[in-house]
Amino acid sequence: MPMRTYQHVIDSKAVKYTMSVIPDYWVVRDLTERDYGIDLMVEIFSKSGENKHGHPEYEATGWACYLQVKGTEKRLRKKRGFFEFTIEKKTLQYVERSPVPFLLVRVCTLEGNQQVFYCWLQRYIIEVLDKYEPDWRSAKPKTITVALPESNSLPANTKKIERIASRIKYIEEAAEFHELYHIMLPAFEQMIAGTLPPDLYDEFITDLKRISNLSTLLQLNDCQVAREDIIELIAFVTNIKNGTIHPVSIEDFPDPLMFNLDLLYNDHEMRMSLENMIAEHEGEVVF
Repeated sequence: MPMRTYQHVIDSKAVKYTMSVIPDYWVVRDLTERDYGIDLMVEIFSKSGENKHGHPEYEATGWACYLQVKGTEKRLRKKRGFFEFTIEKKTLQYVERSPVPFLLVRVCTLEGNQQVFYCWLQRYIIEVLDKYEPDWRSAKPKTITVALPESNSLPANTKKIERIASRIKYIEEAAEFHELYHIMLPAFEQMIAGTLPPDLYDEFITDLKRISNLSTLLQLNDCQVAREDIIELIAFVTNIKNGTIHPVSIEDFPDPLMFNLDLLYNDHEMRMSLENMIAEHEGEVVF
């Protein structure tokens, strides 16, 4: 006969409370009947405008993450800015194989003292366990202690969850941009020299249009490249094609866009370092 333990009840309360502090325009799917400790899947939506009645409308971003929710009715005890929780190593070993960001969520369900904190487990493995306990996978203990940062609280810090959830889509689009831009680079010199065949202008503009639709990359990159910049470059290249502009050097192209595009081209290889720098600048940890 199936049994429902006291901890199961507390975890159910924790899931319900977690859902109550997540923005109501996000889509939250309950996966508590599944294996591997995944309780919730969160899909991020962002405001896209308003309807004719003045009510906000939201669009899908393609950003998602999994949540494992662990509850307690005891007050959470902080240690040097972190809340510790012991998790099974087999869960961590499953998590690190998942391409989807996986958050451990610790919830105090004590009435009047409800609190929610989270930790991005894949990045915690890289930044903490693999650095300071490199043999944790083969060590005898079946559990390991994870530290959840005090700054990772809900509902206060939903922006960080958005950044974490966006990571897969960002990397996917960064890789596409890197591939496209690598092929496009020689064409800039050919435009300056006047040797780019007319039919290749159309291909070049088509590739720029593809780049202009990489919405996550253009929204979240730290190289100051936005969709409007790509649209400006499309117009500039169209004018070269039509003979109304005749660049004589790369400096004649929109500035500082070309420099920023080169930064973005190299950003694909430096992403993890940039994430760490941004977190440090904001007084947080990356996980």
